[in-house]
Amino acid sequence: MTLIRQATMQDANAICRIDAMVLGNTGRAQELREAVAAGHCYVASLDDGAVVGFVIMNQSFFKQSYIPYLIVHPHHQSKGIGQDLMLHMEAVCTTEKLFTSTNLSNKRMLRLCQRLHYVQSGMIDNLDPGDPEVFYCKKIRKRAKAIASPVQAI
Repeated sequence: MTLIRQATMQDANAICRIDAMVLGNTGRAQELREAVAAGHCYVASLDDGAVVGFVIMNQSFFKQSYIPYLIVHPHHQSKGIGQDLMLHMEAVCTTEKLFTSTNLSNKRMLRLCQRLHYVQSGMIDNLDPGDPEVFYCKKIRKRAKAIASPVQAI
């Protein structure tokens, strides 16, 4: 069973190890630690407490919720952990829309976005040479309009 919870600084080393394993370097370690400290990071763990993946969500994308990173340990990929993390982010999302992006070459993430009914919202070239960034959006909830109560004159 996958357990998802907000990351603590005690998770930071595991998060950085998993990221380095997937990325191939430790270049994002400081950024990841800052996301944990800011409360923007959630981890997926197994029954034994071992962290097997993480996701970061913030409001850095035009003041909308945005998932810049969804990373699952290579030995635990294709087991639904990424989907569990995405669904959890949808549940805790505080904005009307949730955005994410991935490289066109990341077929697993592209399929996950499609499976979860995210809508492609555009593509940006020149971030990674020869591998465009594809952006997705999902409407999470409709914001309730404030209902004005009638004012009675006295």
